[in-house]
Amino acid sequence: MDKQERQQELDVRKWNDSVDKGFDTCGSYDYCAACDKSVEYPCATAEEKSAKPAKATKKPAAKKAPKKAKASK
Repeated sequence: MDKQERQQELDVRKWNDSVDKGFDTCGSYDYCAACDKSVEYPCATAEEKSAKPAKATKKPAAKKAPKKAKASK
């Protein structure tokens, strides 16, 4: 299925959900966090982005403090 078809399906779902719930459900789906309304198919694009696993960012290794020498008595 291409993006245009998926966008149309999501638009129908969004419309029906909005009618059933009595308010605009745009922005209430899990994939909406990745939404960019400036792209041609915002819902389909956001859904694709949210379906991809997030890239793990590797944390730098913690710096180890040098061991203190025990003072002999």
